Amino acid sequence: MKKFNVITAAVVAVVTTWAGWIMANEEQPFLPNVDPKTGAISVPEDYTLWPTLGTWTHTKIDDGAATIHEYHVVYTQPETIEYYQKKRRFPDGAVIVKELLHAETMSMTTGPAVGHATTIKGFFVLVRDTKGRFKSSPLWGDGWGWSFYNADDRVKTVSTDYKVDCIPCHTPAKDLAPRNAQKDDKWIYTLGYPVLQKK
Repeated sequence: MKKFNVITAAVVAVVTTWAGWIMANEEQPFLPNVDPKTGAISVPEDYTLWPTLGTWTHTKIDDGAATIHEYHVVYTQPETIEYYQKKRRFPDGAVIVKELLHAETMSMTTGPAVGHATTIKGFFVLVRDTKGRFKSSPLWGDGWGWSFYNADDRVKTVSTDYKVDCIPCHTPAKDLAPRNAQKDDKWIYTLGYPVLQKK
């Protein structure tokens, strides 16, 4: 009988510990920049302290000459990079911030057409969601939360429907993605992020 009581007490202790762990984790918000009730996403306050995933340049033709008119600088958390290098996929809670910057091209001693960033134009924010949260939100789906922001408001997105506002620009990424990439990871242009490759 004494042995039975000891086993029962041990089982109760384990169950209680797990219950406490689950409750504690349920109370924690998904991410600081995601509203736990509505799923509304904001631009992370400290994203510029994160590592840079990569940089894209966009050019236009002026009087027959190509000039850089926009830079896209992409950031993510350091743990996202480490996870991707090991697992070859984005973890739940990965945040990708694409900072859009106006740019100018000028002649310098290093070359006749050198581009440099000037002011922020806006932000794209993507949040990896492997658990299918916020199903009723038109800004969550296909494994991600999607939002775009103008430079003067990092809290309120101007996006209304990710399928209309975001998916068209990300569709070509699927054909450029690694063949063995996770289905929902194929929305990301990983070919431009060499830091994600294994060390």
